[in-house]
Amino acid sequence: YGITGVTFPGSGDPMAFIIFNPSATTPPLTDVSTHDGAKMAACFASTTPPNNDWIVTPRVHLGANSTIKFFARSHSDDYGLERFRVGVSTLPAIIPAGFTYVTGPDYIEAPLTWHEYVYDLAAWDDQSVFIGIRCVSNDAFVFYLDDFTIHSEGGYVDNDDSTTPQLRNELLGNYPNPFNPDTTVRFSTASAGPVSIGIYNVKGQLVRQLVN
Repeated sequence: YGITGVTFPGSGDPMAFIIFNPSATTPPLTDVSTHDGAKMAACFASTTPPNNDWIVTPRVHLGANSTIKFFARSHSDDYGLERFRVGVSTLPAIIPAGFTYVTGPDYIEAPLTWHEYVYDLAAWDDQSVFIGIRCVSNDAFVFYLDDFTIHSEGGYVDNDDSTTPQLRNELLGNYPNPFNPDTTVRFSTASAGPVSIGIYNVKGQLVRQLVN
């Protein structure tokens, strides 16, 4: 959805989250405020609900006593409050089914005013993780997220340049593993070109050609 009578880059486009500046829309939104600064992350409701939208950090190696903090709110409760979950994944690639939810089995409803959320990630200390926030709202309006921070003693971002994908020829593993009956095998290539992927048994015999 967009906002009636208001235009901004990305309005009405299929998306997950955008960085949204309410003072830079046309006309400016004077009744919508960020928690701090001029911009915040925003997830607009899907026209075919429910939403299933993720915002995920770069891969981070946590140190000790790790926690995350962020502020969130709903734009309106006219259609119900926004719902979200927070997950952590130790997989080498972003696979939604591989996240463990630190928010528990139920959705969290974001109130109309900014609320600070704090979650303990000490269970993942000294591990490399992705941290994701998943908006699963049922025909609501806009979920706002601001001032997301990771607190970890000795932690660091795994990728030297988190804005540039690291392109290389590699298998990224499969998930789930072990599996029955299905699994997803992910791979990447450093450049465009022919790809051949085969499954071999312990005797070195080709069992199945997945990609050619």
